[in-house]
Amino acid sequence: MTGVYYSFDIPAALHQQLKDTMTSSTSNTSANSSSHDESSFSMKFNLLYSVYSIPNIFLPFLGGTLVDSLGAHTAALIFASLTLCGQFLFALGISLQSWNIMLLGRTFYGFGGESISVATSTLNNEWFRGKELALSFGINLAVSRLGSVVNDFVSPKVANEYGVNQAVWLGVGMNFMSVIMTLGICGLTLWRRKAGMMGCHDVGGREVLMEPLLSGGNDEGNDDNDIGSCEHDPNIETEVNEEGDMDNKEGTEQGHSLFQPLRHNDAMDGDDSETSTVLACNTIPMEISPTDGNHTNDRLLLDQEALENSSSEDATVPKTCMDHVLQLDKMFWILCLSCVVVYGCVLPFNNIASGILLERNYFTDPPSSCHLQYEDMCSMGDLAPKDRNKAIDSNGETCVLTKSMRPVLPSSLSIYASSVNSTISADWMNDSYVFDHLTENDLDCGDAFWRKSCTADFCIAQKLATEKSGRVMSIPYLFSAFLSPLFGHVVDKIGRRAILAVVSCVLLVSVHLSLAWMHSSPVIPLVGQGLAYVGYAAVIWPSVPLTVRKESVGTAFGAMTAIQNVGLALFPLVIACVYKGSSDRYIPNVEYFFVICALVGVVIGILLNVLDKKREGILNKIDV
Repeated sequence: MTGVYYSFDIPAALHQQLKDTMTSSTSNTSANSSSHDESSFSMKFNLLYSVYSIPNIFLPFLGGTLVDSLGAHTAALIFASLTLCGQFLFALGISLQSWNIMLLGRTFYGFGGESISVATSTLNNEWFRGKELALSFGINLAVSRLGSVVNDFVSPKVANEYGVNQAVWLGVGMNFMSVIMTLGICGLTLWRRKAGMMGCHDVGGREVLMEPLLSGGNDEGNDDNDIGSCEHDPNIETEVNEEGDMDNKEGTEQGHSLFQPLRHNDAMDGDDSETSTVLACNTIPMEISPTDGNHTNDRLLLDQEALENSSSEDATVPKTCMDHVLQLDKMFWILCLSCVVVYGCVLPFNNIASGILLERNYFTDPPSSCHLQYEDMCSMGDLAPKDRNKAIDSNGETCVLTKSMRPVLPSSLSIYASSVNSTISADWMNDSYVFDHLTENDLDCGDAFWRKSCTADFCIAQKLATEKSGRVMSIPYLFSAFLSPLFGHVVDKIGRRAILAVVSCVLLVSVHLSLAWMHSSPVIPLVGQGLAYVGYAAVIWPSVPLTVRKESVGTAFGAMTAIQNVGLALFPLVIACVYKGSSDRYIPNVEYFFVICALVGVVIGILLNVLDKKREGILNKIDV
């Protein structure tokens, strides 16, 4: 999972480097061409995340079937291979500078990146049920999300030192290692099963895995609950006694068992775009995926009593998945709306966080009055004037530039490799560099012409800025990795789920307003973003089973996953349009978009509390 998370977030970490690579040119003759290139880049860059989410609008209805029919270890290998294929195509697309291949690769990645969480959640349950299951999920979450954090640190540095191509191909290597690790897991799983060390079962000639379900009442005489161990007496059942220990019991009476086979017509369900995303009309989601991962582990084993408080308990029992969807309560749909808008100002923000931080804090524009003393000559490097081409203002005085400002560029250039010493031009990527109106979008610091010969000061400053922004943008994910279990535990102790959902949204409003209006360090706002992110996930997902029938829990998680991915597919495109309409600037209008999303979340949260009060406060209770 570390490799899957690592490669998923590569575009976000390499925002500036990708822009340099995909928009650079060898000449321009129009002042509008660079602006067009940047707007086009923004739309295509955001499409990298939209095409990832589009398959996951539908995958909640399919992924669990593969896990069930093929086995979790085989399904995990297939999904890991899909992510490897997707990252390979993405890296190939960058090498060939083909957006179409890059987008195709991200689409493949979407097919595997979410569904692999389904398989790993099943394996976690198979390996650790009855002994530290929640801890295993917590460790898996932390290690997985650390893949994103490592990417934020490593990818910009590798891209700056060795080039963007090497950075994205390193992601291919990470995904390849994931495939190798999955092969190892397959081997261990098969060995443990052969040795009789795991609780696999056979139903109707098909080997299936044990899956935690919330099942009440007795099913005496029901042949569907007669499960046979792969290696042991077929009449032995796994059951949880009152003390929570796993016992074996003769006969067909299941009682209040927490573990029940995942049959061929069932599927595991996931919770969100970072959660296992599989629709099942009677299953409980158990894992995380690269687009989230902050859900409390305690919800994995929700108690029977909590679900019995669900609304519509006395209604007609639905027969199909569509019946489950149609009978979902309005409070559930309000949760879905809340999930869409709140995650809409968290996950899409991270996609462009590097660009926002560079524009706002670490690579800001110099004063408009500043220009080079020799405007049509290089600023620093082999081709710069020997007496130094310094930046001056309109009065001829030296411009004072802070460390956070990007160096001033030449206004125009006309340089041919044939007119330069071959030892200097040997590493240049092109034979000529002719620009009537040079802008930063024309530069590619991967080209030795810019990096060494003409604008070395710019490329050095950009290198430092991109690496710093990568470190800072990792703050919310650091909180996600380490604080999710703690927040989940706190919520279990104090309840107040609907109230905390509103508090998280209010915090997000303040975070994005501060990013839009202020020019201070972004560290404090991103700490707030991390706290809001973890806090919201810790309350919103465990609230779902409290608002639906127990027979519809899996359907509810699957439906919410699909709806959330609709938002995650559309929001990046909206952001690209706002960016284009704001003269290719993120600040402040893109931040205002996030503020609006958070404000809508506040309104929905208040409505949720009103409805919850009418229903005896089921969401805000401590012990439900």
